[in-house]
Amino acid sequence: MTLTLRTRLVAISTIASGLLLTALGVASYDVLSRHLDADLAQRLAELTDGLHGYLHFDDDTASIAFDASDTDQAAFVHEATRYYRAYDAATGRLLVESGGLAALALHATPRDVQAFRAAPKPFEISTRYGRLRFSNSVRTSADGRTYLLQVGVALEPMDAALARYRDLLLWSVPVALLVAGAAAWWLSEFALLPLSRVAVAAQEIDVQTLERRLPTRGVGDELDQVVDAFNGTLCRLEHAVGEMRQFSAALAHELRTPLAALRGEIELTSRTFGSSPAQRDRCASQMEEIDRLTRLIDQILTLARAEAGQIRLTRAPVNLTELAVSLVEQLEPMAAAKSIDLRCEPLQAVMVDGDFGWLQRLLLNLVDNAVKFTREHGHVVVRVTREDGTARVEVQDTGVGLSSADARQAFERFFRADPARSPSTAGAGLGLSLVRWIAAQHRGTVTVQSRLAEGSTFTVTLPLRRDAPALAG
Repeated sequence: MTLTLRTRLVAISTIASGLLLTALGVASYDVLSRHLDADLAQRLAELTDGLHGYLHFDDDTASIAFDASDTDQAAFVHEATRYYRAYDAATGRLLVESGGLAALALHATPRDVQAFRAAPKPFEISTRYGRLRFSNSVRTSADGRTYLLQVGVALEPMDAALARYRDLLLWSVPVALLVAGAAAWWLSEFALLPLSRVAVAAQEIDVQTLERRLPTRGVGDELDQVVDAFNGTLCRLEHAVGEMRQFSAALAHELRTPLAALRGEIELTSRTFGSSPAQRDRCASQMEEIDRLTRLIDQILTLARAEAGQIRLTRAPVNLTELAVSLVEQLEPMAAAKSIDLRCEPLQAVMVDGDFGWLQRLLLNLVDNAVKFTREHGHVVVRVTREDGTARVEVQDTGVGLSSADARQAFERFFRADPARSPSTAGAGLGLSLVRWIAAQHRGTVTVQSRLAEGSTFTVTLPLRRDAPALAG
C-alpha cells in the first residue's frame, strides 16, 4: 500500500517525535536519578559527620549528648539516629543500635565489621520496608580504642519519586505522540498547501492551454525549482505542439489545391462522351472520397486555426431553445431516412451570450453524431433546460454507446470508437474535439455519459445570460 505524501510526512514526524521524546525521557530520568542519588549521598554524609559531634564512647558504652531544648539539634539528632549503630572495631561487638534497626534485625558479624573498618564505604541493603543506605566511619577515642559507626537513611522517598516520574513518562509520551501526530497532520496541510495549489494549477493546463504557466512564490526554494522546471517543460511542449499545428495546417492547406484539381479531372472524365456506366460509377466513388478528404482538410484547418487563437468569436444574445428547434427541423429528413425519431424537447427559453454560428455548429456536430451512431427505429432527443444558473443542452440517443474507456477519450482529436459497432459511419474524429473547443470558448463544458448498446447522452453547460429571466413558479 502506497501512503500519501501527507501521511508519510505525519508518520515520519510522529516517529521522529516519539524517538526524541523517548530519548529525552530516558535522559531526564537518568539525570534525575543521579541528582537524587547525589543529594541523598550528601545528606548521608552530613548526618554522619554531624552525629560524630554528639556521639561519645566510654569503654564499652556509647552515648549521645545534645541540648534537647535546642529544636534544631533535637531534629537533627532524631533524623541521624533513626537508623544507626556502633561497633567495637577490634572485637566486632555491637555497642549501641537504634530502635529502627533493632526491629529489622540486621546485625553484622565480626568479620563484616573488620571488612567495613578496612574499607569504610557506603553500602545498600534491601529490607521488607524498602532499601536502606548506610555510611561507614571509624572513630578513635581518647584511650586509643577504635569504633565503627554506621548511619543509614531510607531510599524509599527517592525510589518513590523515580517511580512516579517513570509512570509520568509512560503516560505522557503516548499522549505527547498523539498530540504531535495531530499537530503534524494540521501543520502538514499548511506545508503542502503550496504544492496543492501547484497541482490544481497544473490540472487546468491541457493541450489547448499550453501558454499558461504555473505560478512561483519567488522564494527560490525547492518547490520553486520544481515549478520552474515544469514551466520549462511546458515551454518546450508548447513550441513542439505549435510546430505540429503549423505543419498540419500547412499540409492541409497545400492539399486543398491538388485535391480540387484532381476532382475536376475526375468529374470531366465522368462526363466524357463514350464513358461506360462502370467508369462513371468509379468516378463518382472517387469524387465521394475526394469530397470526404476535402471535408477532413477543412476540419483540420478550422481546428488548427481555433487552437492557434486565429478565430475570434462574436458575442451576442443567443436563444438556445430556438436554435435547437430550428436545427432539429433541418435534420429531421436525414433522420427520417434512417427511420430515426429525432425530436426536440424545449422546456423554456434559454438565453446565453455567444457566437450564433459556432453554437449552431456545436449542436449540429452533436446531433449529427447522435444520428450517425443510432440504428434504425432508434430515438434522438435534444433537451434545452436551465439549472443552477447555467444553460444545459442534452443530446440523448439510443445508439451503440461507448465503453467507459472510449467515453474518457471521446473528445480527443482523431479518436474513433471501434468501427465494427457502426461500419456504415465514416468520420475523422474531429467533430467532438471542435465541440469541446466551442464550449470552452463560451466558458462552458461538455461531458458524456454512455453505456455500450444502450446509447449516449452528451451534455453541454454554458453560463446563462446575466439578464435572462428567472424560471416561473
